[in-house]
Amino acid sequence: MAELLDLNAARTLVDAPPADLVVLDVRTEDEFAAGHVAGAQNIDIYDENFAEKVGALDRSVPYLVYCKAGGRSAKACELMGALGFSTVSDMTNGWDGWADAGFPAE
Repeated sequence: MAELLDLNAARTLVDAPPADLVVLDVRTEDEFAAGHVAGAQNIDIYDENFAEKVGALDRSVPYLVYCKAGGRSAKACELMGALGFSTVSDMTNGWDGWADAGFPAE
């Protein structure tokens, strides 16, 4: 089960990340291109190969997962848990909340 992190906790995690933290954006490529958390990787949850792509990631490092508002990231975190990922956090309020708060973005 993924840990839910509110926006402030997610910002703290991104600002002082543990070793090997991966910030994973599961929105579409177009959404990602329009703006994302600095340093995030993008794997579109709607991609037919999403499970395969996520399955190829390192299961031993920590992940912070987000989408637009929280629905897709919850599904991605559920899949990651089923695949045996050890540390997965789900950012509540997603990109919309992050951007509205004026937090660092690319």
